Amino acid sequence: MTSHTKTNLMTLSRERAFRRLVLGTTGLLALCLASHHAFAQEQEVEAVQVTGTRIMQDGYSAPTPVTVIGAAQIDAEAPANLADFVNKLPAVIGSSTPNNSQGSISAGTAGLNALNLRGLGTNRTLVLVDGHRSAPSAATGQVDINTIPQELVSRVDVVTGGASADYGSDAVGGVVNFILDKRYTGVKANLEYGETTYGENPNYRGVLTYGTDFDGDRGHFLLSGELYTAQGIPNTPRSWNNNAYFKIQNPAYNATTNPNVPYYLVTAGAYPSQTTPGGIVVSGPLQGNYFGTGASVNKLNYGAVSGPWMVGGVVNFILDK
Repeated sequence: MTSHTKTNLMTLSRERAFRRLVLGTTGLLALCLASHHAFAQEQEVEAVQVTGTRIMQDGYSAPTPVTVIGAAQIDAEAPANLADFVNKLPAVIGSSTPNNSQGSISAGTAGLNALNLRGLGTNRTLVLVDGHRSAPSAATGQVDINTIPQELVSRVDVVTGGASADYGSDAVGGVVNFILDKRYTGVKANLEYGETTYGENPNYRGVLTYGTDFDGDRGHFLLSGELYTAQGIPNTPRSWNNNAYFKIQNPAYNATTNPNVPYYLVTAGAYPSQTTPGGIVVSGPLQGNYFGTGASVNKLNYGAVSGPWMVGGVVNFILDK
């Protein structure tokens, strides 16, 4: 046998060994993949728990300042209504409440709990429910927070900076987003009663919430009802104030003709001049006509008027003794 033939036989043996190695490796890899696939089919994943994430969710990392109020904070405070709790935030200034809006009868905003962010106006504060605009409660666009089911609120996100670039001109003051727990399951009830130290302003609150799944967890039924009433505090809550002492701007003060008298005056007999239980005409030829019980029309006998107040006059319809 020649050396050339020996060389060809050695080359052929190497090629056969290489093919055997490749075929054996491919078969082993296919067997491993098949076993892994069978194992994956047998071991179904029931749940995935994330123990770490790079997604930042705190209010400080948002593009605009955000204050986040959780359900635990709301439950710890136990407010009579949700608006009272949100109004305690530093960014909320000058909100409309039932206590300060009782004179806005003709405007249709009496009794509203409308939030006011940064003092820019209640119609410049956008109220969202689960990220969607809430229906307005008045023609001027204010949203009454009392229409939001308090027992279903899981979180309140308050954008304390202007967000008009994203939401429009009604978000110049900021945005308040109420996040609801729409998957609540079970039954919960709450009964509350409160009054002042002097037995005034008795208020009652009752809440009933029920949630359940149906149709094999493909549907969810949720119902929450709330009843709240407060009798308020009369204009003269203490007997020592039956003489209606109040600090008003001095009617006699004039920067040009009479600047030497005090600008403010603490006086007895100070009563509202622009508010009556049935409404009053505050300007024009019919100014001073107010409406009493039984659709009666009366004429207010003004005293010395100083802005929304007057000293003296006929005030029997105002006092609540």
